[in-house]
Amino acid sequence: MYRKPDRKNWKGREDILDGKDGFRWHQKVELIDTKDGFHLQKISASKKSFAIIGFCSDEGVRRNQGRIGAAGAPSNLRIHLSNLPWHFGENVAITDLGDIFCLGEFLEDAQRDLGEMVEKTLRAGYKTILLGGGHEIALGHYLGIKNLLIEKKAKLGIINFDAHFDMRLSAGDKPTSGTSFLNIAKDLKNNNLPFHYLVLGVQRVSNTPKLFQTAHEWGVSYIPSEKMDLMFIELIYEKIEKFISDKDFLYVTVCLDVFSAAYAPGVSALNGLGIYPTIVSDLVQFVAKSGKVIAFDVAELNPKFDYDGRTARLAASLIFSYVDACCF
Repeated sequence: MYRKPDRKNWKGREDILDGKDGFRWHQKVELIDTKDGFHLQKISASKKSFAIIGFCSDEGVRRNQGRIGAAGAPSNLRIHLSNLPWHFGENVAITDLGDIFCLGEFLEDAQRDLGEMVEKTLRAGYKTILLGGGHEIALGHYLGIKNLLIEKKAKLGIINFDAHFDMRLSAGDKPTSGTSFLNIAKDLKNNNLPFHYLVLGVQRVSNTPKLFQTAHEWGVSYIPSEKMDLMFIELIYEKIEKFISDKDFLYVTVCLDVFSAAYAPGVSALNGLGIYPTIVSDLVQFVAKSGKVIAFDVAELNPKFDYDGRTARLAASLIFSYVDACCF
């Protein structure tokens, strides 16, 4: 189901004496209610426009036996985005289109609704920024990209910053927060499209041998958590550059459980040995500067366990880094 954007989520400091140079996101973000028929005016190629969509769901987390609470993330994350400084000038627009939320156990319906909203948004010329929610957001985000790939015969690259492959098998083939990328792989295969998937930050302690086997069978590329360090940065850049070089479009997703619990306590599955935020921020910017990213999201923010808003602040900073690099 759909919920319109709420201005109360976009409030913050106002530096009146600084004029436009003191603006923050809450003073620039436009809100559009799409409940009475979704029509976004097609934007010109010269304008950089981003559309924020929340996905209020943790049904996939529940099915995956994680900590419940991620459904409350989109509103919480908007509050932390609100006070970010506006560095992007007049040729950049950010629009909040509201939320898709999951009613009860009807996750598959919510993912389809999200896919429809994403597709219409992309066709209007926007880049999508999705706020999650469990990592079941990835399947919904992909469903919005899929028809564009088929029409254009385009090659999609998926980059996931994650401690997990999220390629689990599930009973009855029902989607969970841990199955999204296996679901995507199967759907791409059914549509005679290749599956190109790079995971950054995978941990042996968080994935069974079966998951590594599944990843190998599907030709997944990955960099383990222990190699996601500044001492290996040149090798990381080389691997990413090689991965994205022949792709037409990129979908980038950040699962916040890729970070250590010291930086991201508010997640569905705590990580005791995660990676540093600065390296992810740098790599998100590196990929964004390719100009190929059409879809970006953050997943698994769980405000219920987010002491001092640390995880939400980190997620907001990553979104800022992404937008900033796209506008560079």
